[in-house]
Amino acid sequence: MKLSDVVASHGFTPSTLGIIDNAKLYERQNADGVIELLCVQKIGSAMRVDRQPLMAIATPDTMHEPMLLPVGKAISNQIIPKDRLESYLNSTLAAA
Repeated sequence: MKLSDVVASHGFTPSTLGIIDNAKLYERQNADGVIELLCVQKIGSAMRVDRQPLMAIATPDTMHEPMLLPVGKAISNQIIPKDRLESYLNSTLAAA
């Protein structure tokens, strides 16, 4: 299954929050107001997975976007073989 289909099945959509070389950035909005940012980056023959839950904090200046602050437990720099990526994402994203 394509990466975009796997993450979409868990509620993630492509993110416009940034661009990372050789990577796809996704986000999902949870019912509790937490925004999860997911980055899947190709590293040689493997994939690097990072996920960070964020809370949007409104600023008094209505001309600017809300500030995003990290909350909760992040997944950082997980190197996963390409052939195990779908299984890894299905098991870790389903629990959220």
